[in-house]
Amino acid sequence: MLLPVTAEINKDSRISIGGCDVSELKSKYNTPLYIIDVATVKKQCRDYLKFFTFGDFDSEISYASKAFCTIPMCQAVKKEGLSIDVSTGGELYIALKSGFEPEKIYFHGNNKSADEIKFGLDYKVGTFIVDNFNELEILNRLAGERNIRQRIFLRITPGIKAHTHKYIQTGAIESKFGFGIYGGAAMDAAKEAASSENIELLGLHAHIGSQIFNIEVYEKLIDTMLKLASDIKTGLGVKLTHLNIGGGLGIRYVPEDEPSSIEDLSNVVVRALRKYTKQYDVKIDKIYLEPGRSIIGNAGTTLYEAGNIKCIPGIRNYVSIDGGMSDNIRPILYQAKYYAYIANRASYIGSIEKGDIKRNAAAAVAASGSGSATGIGGSVTGIGGSAVEGGAADPKSKSSQGSGSAPGLIKYNIVGKHCESGDVIIEDIEMPEVRTGDLILVAATGAYCYSMSSNYNGQPRSAVVAVEDGKHCYWVERQTFEDLVSKDKKLKEC
Repeated sequence: MLLPVTAEINKDSRISIGGCDVSELKSKYNTPLYIIDVATVKKQCRDYLKFFTFGDFDSEISYASKAFCTIPMCQAVKKEGLSIDVSTGGELYIALKSGFEPEKIYFHGNNKSADEIKFGLDYKVGTFIVDNFNELEILNRLAGERNIRQRIFLRITPGIKAHTHKYIQTGAIESKFGFGIYGGAAMDAAKEAASSENIELLGLHAHIGSQIFNIEVYEKLIDTMLKLASDIKTGLGVKLTHLNIGGGLGIRYVPEDEPSSIEDLSNVVVRALRKYTKQYDVKIDKIYLEPGRSIIGNAGTTLYEAGNIKCIPGIRNYVSIDGGMSDNIRPILYQAKYYAYIANRASYIGSIEKGDIKRNAAAAVAASGSGSATGIGGSVTGIGGSAVEGGAADPKSKSSQGSGSAPGLIKYNIVGKHCESGDVIIEDIEMPEVRTGDLILVAATGAYCYSMSSNYNGQPRSAVVAVEDGKHCYWVERQTFEDLVSKDKKLKEC
């Protein structure tokens, strides 16, 4: 899926999500607006629980909260039966405030402060994922002061490069995360943890990266981790029966993406577990997975209003929206690709089925003759139109049509309102005519958009609204201008 599973074109030719017309959401909540489809979140959680149920291994699915961490989101995954992982004291606080049982919380982080470790211990967090020797020493000491024997996993750097952007590769030899197998650090960490009086070493953890399409890499990961478990058993006499393989399953951001399914991943994982437990003569009682993006990514969309439409004849066309890099930093941070639709005039799309576009014959005819979009590979390209600077699109301005565009389509850059030339959300997307006041819906923004948002240029952080069965409500209220200065102090001599 690209859009949420409940997305559809309603009788007024507008996109509806969760039974809620996005134009009506705009009227009530304004834009920019993050929209979360609760049904999609539930479906993804349930698919993980369904497909990662094995007869010969117990399993646990833990939501990677860094993807999108708010109190209602934590409550939603808790209700679906997932545990949760957190990476900072702040995420831990949000999880606890949401009502998560501490024993169902897994505390990550490559540089936990002593205060964060104390916070986790004092609130009886179930499991720490220990990343380095410094943390291991501090945790053992602080746990002893509290008469606690703390359960841990050791985070291992397996030396595997996932085929993804280098900024979201986390398992390579040179990674800042974890104890490397190369050089012997992982074995040394296992020895120290096993001999620490206040530490209970449960198992091994690894996370090789995010947005992974080549899921066969998980077989290599399991091979590597079970070989290490075998070496630890042989060398130290320590049997580790719990294995956490992290998350990383990729999602569809643009129509041409072809991610693997949750079921596909489960098949790779269970085959590898059966193969390598036998090969290395190790016993695994429980397998853990930490999905984040693949639970919330396609459940989220962001709604914007188009403002200034600018045409540089023969060069480029721009659609300026009322948000930008402050609510979605990913395109400028690591060249992430997104896709968009004109949500208030969506008949050109055809239809939406289970989150994907299905172009019908009427839409194809309209696309070729009236400036509406045509499909590529069964999916629809975005939005477009000839434009003049400073106002609505001008259909007479033929010079603004991009070279190589399909008939009736124009290439646009969808750009933000911030003082950066790199504030581009989508580059060279082909769309029907865009007009000032149109609603632009960007797909697949549930993960790492709100969680990485900022107040750059004094932009208040956008609201988050949840939709389900025709109902809608705030998950996070929009910041106000007053919120921007609520913690500021007046200038004074110190």
